[in-house]
Amino acid sequence: MKETIFPAGHKWDFYGIALFMFFGLLWILEFCQAKTYFITMVAASTYYFDSNKDKEGEANVSVGFKYAYMNHAGSLAFGSFVVALVQFIRAVFMTLAE
Repeated sequence: MKETIFPAGHKWDFYGIALFMFFGLLWILEFCQAKTYFITMVAASTYYFDSNKDKEGEANVSVGFKYAYMNHAGSLAFGSFVVALVQFIRAVFMTLAE
């Protein structure tokens, strides 16, 4: 008797877990990208608003990290969830269309 890792009735369990992990990967990657964009935008805006005609401003990256992790982590996570969900649905339908 040959035993397999996934018995015949559990084929869809494997696909469900694989799809769940694929969605999690999309969400994590999108969250990292959104966080990076946010920190860059905060650094650029602190540089812009700290500058005037007499002195060159400073880009404060640590403020971007503080805002990203303390104040806006939920907003970044929710926005990245929505984008990851759309990417996931698109990937599933593109795979089914083939």
